Amino acid sequence: MESTPVPSPDGNVRCTVLARLGEPSVITVSGDADLHSIGPVGEAVRTALDHHPHLVFDLGGVAFADSSFLNVLLQARNTSLERGGSVRLLRASSQVRRLLDLTGAGTLFPATTDEQLKQP
Repeated sequence: MESTPVPSPDGNVRCTVLARLGEPSVITVSGDADLHSIGPVGEAVRTALDHHPHLVFDLGGVAFADSSFLNVLLQARNTSLERGGSVRLLRASSQVRRLLDLTGAGTLFPATTDEQLKQP
C-alpha cells in the first residue's frame, strides 16, 4: 500500500500513513496524529484489518497525538479482538506513550520489536 501524506491548510505535510499488508499488517504513522489527519489512519486500519486480524502500529515518528488518534487505536483494538486478532505497538514515540499513560490505555497495547515481527 502507498504512503498517504496528509497536508495541513498551509500545504505542509502534517502526517504520513503507510500500511504494509501482511500477517500481521503494519501501519506506520509519522507526524501529527490528530483530528485533522485521522481519516487516512482510520482508512489504513480498516484495510489492514480486512486483510488480517493482527495489526502492528509503528509509531516512532509520531510528533503529536490527541484523543482522536487514541480513539482510532481503541477501535482498531476492539475490531481486531472481535476477529480473533491483536494490536501491538512498535517504537511508540514519547508523545504516544504519554497519551497512553495519561489515559490509562497503555496496558491495552503490548509492545513488540522488529525481531518479534520477523518470527513466524
